This record gives sequence, C-alpha cells and structure tokens, in this order.
Amino acid sequence: MSNDTPAHTKPEHADVTTSTPRTDDPRVERTRAAVIDAATALMMEDGPGAITHAHVAAAANVSQTTVYTHWPTREDLLRATIDSIRRHKPDTGELTGSLRDDLRAVLAPLITDLCDDQRASMIATMMQRALHDAEVVAVRDEFIREFTTVFDQIIHTAITNADLRAGVDTERALASIVGSFLFQRFMSSRGLDTEAADAVIDDFIELHAPA
Repeated sequence: MSNDTPAHTKPEHADVTTSTPRTDDPRVERTRAAVIDAATALMMEDGPGAITHAHVAAAANVSQTTVYTHWPTREDLLRATIDSIRRHKPDTGELTGSLRDDLRAVLAPLITDLCDDQRASMIATMMQRALHDAEVVAVRDEFIREFTTVFDQIIHTAITNADLRAGVDTERALASIVGSFLFQRFMSSRGLDTEAADAVIDDFIELHAPA
C-alpha cells in the first residue's frame, strides 16, 4: 500500500469536524474495538509509521470519517493504539515500599516486551521513528512521563527508607537501568532475559546503596 494519500481522501493534517461518538451503543464499541485491533496489528507489523487514519481505516474496513470521529488527530490514534498494546499501566497504588520488588514489578512489562522478538522490533522501530516524527515523540513523552511518576516514587521512597543514598538522580537512574536493558537486547551477543534484567536491577541497587 502506498504511503501517499489519495486525492479523494482526507490528508492527515486536515481539519476534521467531528461529533462526540456515543459510548452507550454496542455497535459503536464494536467499531472502536475493530479499529484498535487493526491499528494494533499495523503497529506490531510495520511500526508507528503505519498508524495513519487512511491505513487504519483500510485495515479495519471502515471509512476514514469513522476513524476521525473517534480519534480526531494522529496523536489520538497513536495514543490509543500504544495504550492497547501495553501489558500493564504503572500505578503508584501498587507499590509495596520494597525497592527491589517495586523496581522488578514496574519494569517487568518492558523486560517482557524486550524478550519478545516482535515487540522488541516494534520498540526499536519506535525509537528510530521518534528521531523525525513529532507525533510519535509527543505520545512517547506522555507515556514516559506517566512511567516516570511511578519510578520517581520508588526512588524517593528508597532514599527515605535508606535503601538508596541521598542524591540519586531519578532520570539518570532510569536511563542507567533501561539503557542497560536496551544495550543487552540490541547490541550485545549475550542478549536479555529475566535473569540478566534482575542482575541489572541488583547492580543498580548495590551501586547506589548508602555507604
């Protein structure tokens, strides 16, 4: 399928007037589910570049107007697609106060995704796409902020409990841990598995433990 938008369809940047779709009609919910299923399949197969109103409408066998009605912008469509793919949404209410257990729990979905060939490929494609796709960057940053809120609480609680030394920078901590995961998955012949991920977490805790 060509990436060029046919002359008779709405371009992705067009202003589209939409009405709020009903949410109490089971037919509407079935349509939304079918569209997101199609978008998810496109994302898993071809990455975020395939998530456009035209491509998703064709894959779901619905009109572009239908897709625009529910997701007026490409950011909306990307956000809904990625949200449907996520294994678990981070939640501060699930934290236990145990540094190792909380780090393992909040990082487990990422580790599982990186150990899955199809999902790891999708992650790599998203990182590459974010170099030049502002809409992917915007949605990525939303999910990172959401994740960082939970990660920050884990680190701050650990500092309060004297499990980590004072002054640990949460952004660098996250970069250190996730960067190690990405290196082992994409740039090391050793690869990444649960045991290797646990070792990264344990090394971080030991390195930043109080003197």
